[in-house]
Amino acid sequence: MNGYPTGTNAATGLPWSPATDGLRNLAGRLDHDGRVTLWATTSTISGNGDTGAEPNQLVAIRDTLKSSDATAAAQETFVTLRSAGFGEVLRGNSFTPDRDADDHDHDHH
Repeated sequence: MNGYPTGTNAATGLPWSPATDGLRNLAGRLDHDGRVTLWATTSTISGNGDTGAEPNQLVAIRDTLKSSDATAAAQETFVTLRSAGFGEVLRGNSFTPDRDADDHDHDHH
């Protein structure tokens, strides 16, 4: 990432470059097609020693609620909706239901 040192921080033993470590601030919606849409901000880790303070992302994923097929679930992937830049961090997200009467399937993000 531009602006970050390269290599490993000798004090923490971690690479300077931030990496995704988990998800925070999940919001979700049950869609009319039986799928669930989830939004979250990523949690990060790096060698800077201030876990969670590095640039992160707002991500989304859709899942079929009734599915119990682990093979199909393993094919699902997150979509990055926004990435924070150097010196910036995304804090949370919120969901406001769409009140558009023409939007019957709620498939857009």
